[in-house]
Amino acid sequence: MINLFVTTNRLFARLVVISFVAFFLAGCSRFVIPGMPTIEARYSPRPAPARPNIDYKLIPLTPQVVRKQRETHKRHKRINTRQPRSRGIGGYSYRVGPQDILSITVWDHPELTIPAGEFRSPTAAGHKVGSDGRFFFPYAGIIQAAGRTTEQIRRELEQKLTKNITKPQVGVSIAAYRSQQAYISGQVLKPGVIPVNDIPLTVRDIIAKAGGLTEKASDLALLSHHNKKIKIDLGALYRKGDNSQNYVLRGGDALYIAEKNPSEKVFVLGEVKKPGSLHLDRFGLTLAEALSDSGGINEETASPTGIFVVRQENPKDKLPSVYQLQMTSVHSMLLAEQFPLRSRDIVYVTAAPMTRWNRVISQLLSTSTITNNTDTLLK
Repeated sequence: MINLFVTTNRLFARLVVISFVAFFLAGCSRFVIPGMPTIEARYSPRPAPARPNIDYKLIPLTPQVVRKQRETHKRHKRINTRQPRSRGIGGYSYRVGPQDILSITVWDHPELTIPAGEFRSPTAAGHKVGSDGRFFFPYAGIIQAAGRTTEQIRRELEQKLTKNITKPQVGVSIAAYRSQQAYISGQVLKPGVIPVNDIPLTVRDIIAKAGGLTEKASDLALLSHHNKKIKIDLGALYRKGDNSQNYVLRGGDALYIAEKNPSEKVFVLGEVKKPGSLHLDRFGLTLAEALSDSGGINEETASPTGIFVVRQENPKDKLPSVYQLQMTSVHSMLLAEQFPLRSRDIVYVTAAPMTRWNRVISQLLSTSTITNNTDTLLK
């Protein structure tokens, strides 16, 4: 009689435990199943109509949607810059400054060209521009050099030498560039001082001389010129070849390469091999690159129609936009390669229905452990 009572209690306890677990799984399965809350994975070629209890806007990825997103992405990433006409390479000429050394030749008059001997170097035999921007030349007197080109200095010398020399022929060049430097700092490998000479020093040139950009460099550079700040879009310069951003630096200019915002990340979750966050670099990131950098899709568990990009298009939008990719053809792979991601996007790969069913079954099977423990307690 006692054994029958104990056996009955055990069966009753098992039924209670199993019923409780089954009821719990049936009522709350979307929260009990391992993984994130699900997004509707059934694919439709058109945007899904509004439905009750749906807190997102589902948009299928089509060629038209990808094309529109690429155009919007270009406008979103563009830095507001203005290109002064005087900053281009065309028409550039070096302006002499204090401490520069000029090499001056008066043809048929060697006594004026190398009065100290023919074996001296051009730098040693040249004419140094003083701190006041002027220098002295025999039979011509004091010549203003600072702020002028070598051609302007040559014409003035010829004009003044005509008083003592018939039809003088004068050549003027710069033997040593000492007056002007440009400065580069920020996210470059070797920040420092770069001399300015008669060869135009562009933004590309000075970055190359500084060893190139670091991994933390953003698309924004600031050029300081005469107490004015000029924004430079490095993304347009390097990725699109926009030479309007390739400014020429003058003496005293300073170029600062800004650091990219550490919060510019993309999050990859769900059925991928290495879920986590990815940094957006200055070259951007596509959906295909994000999936690849996360180790690729877990083909054994992922749903081919359940690849989503969750995005808050506008802070004022009440509902986030969810872009759905149907990864079932080569064409869809091309769409993934062309779809640009933005900062704070969430890429989510859902599990296949069979994977979710297996997870439910694994939880149900785990109840056998609970019932066995119950039997042990009742003994």
